[in-house]
Amino acid sequence: MVPINRLYARSSQVRQEFDEEFIDELATSIKREGVIVPLIVREKKDGFEIIAGEQRWRAAKKAGLKEIPVAVVDADQRKVLELALAENLKRKDLEGWEKEDAIAHMAESDLYKSLDELARVLDVKKDHVQNILTARKLRNEEKLPREASTRLITATASTDARTRRAIIEATKEGGGIPKDIPIVTKLVSSVRKAPEEARVRLVKAVAKQEVPLAEVEEIAGIVDNEGDVEELIRAKRTLPEREYKSVVSYVTKEKEGGRKAVLRTVITGDIKIWNTYLNSVENAQAELLLLSPAKCKGWDVEHRNRLKRSLQTIEGHVQKMLSAAQS
Repeated sequence: MVPINRLYARSSQVRQEFDEEFIDELATSIKREGVIVPLIVREKKDGFEIIAGEQRWRAAKKAGLKEIPVAVVDADQRKVLELALAENLKRKDLEGWEKEDAIAHMAESDLYKSLDELARVLDVKKDHVQNILTARKLRNEEKLPREASTRLITATASTDARTRRAIIEATKEGGGIPKDIPIVTKLVSSVRKAPEEARVRLVKAVAKQEVPLAEVEEIAGIVDNEGDVEELIRAKRTLPEREYKSVVSYVTKEKEGGRKAVLRTVITGDIKIWNTYLNSVENAQAELLLLSPAKCKGWDVEHRNRLKRSLQTIEGHVQKMLSAAQS
């Protein structure tokens, strides 16, 4: 037990923000039961430096305690960092950005020879440490919101800054995209296939449920800018499903062939009708080719006549279409 006024907090504490309401509740508990878990401290000339347990210390002061239980350890600077982080990582309310800052402080302290060594100390893989440092760098450089989790930032790390911010904003409550890392990863993978000028509008289209996530990759492959995305969303909303799919199919084939199709012209012009006709004819062709001519032998008179009439009607219509196509 040491006098509470002989303790002081470290300047580089892992936890950087404290919930005063939680500390008030903890102070009430301490008044009733005392401090059950000792603080971890190291002795200094001017008192005891708190390594872990600053929230308990703050609550104990509010509760009016004069002395507090501590566990005094003999620790160098490296050991202090490790003990402080280990203690705080056990608490689920530690913010992602606080964890990033703590691990970055360790990585930048020159107390570890490499990220491999730091990863071994933290009992995680090197890639995990690298992801945390990447998330912290993006968070600080782009001033990303503190409430954005490390995993969310990491999942968007492979895209551009504007798209990353759009995704993070869309995963806020009511934003339209769930905070589900596999979904976010799929979205990032899909929108990256579009030029940067089109990505933010694609993200918003998913958030507004204008376009399902499953269709984003296909759309991303045929748009060049935000205007193209708008045209396709309008087409999806106003055209019959078959015509819309015909538009997407036609533009995809044109792009694959190295040609540029102007979406507005395709959507408003005759091309969508032509492509609808082609799809219908090709589907009919596929259906007819599934039928074996050998199976048409030995039918009774009535069924033979019905078959002949149908095939003759089809043949007559085909001849008219061929004649029109040649003119």
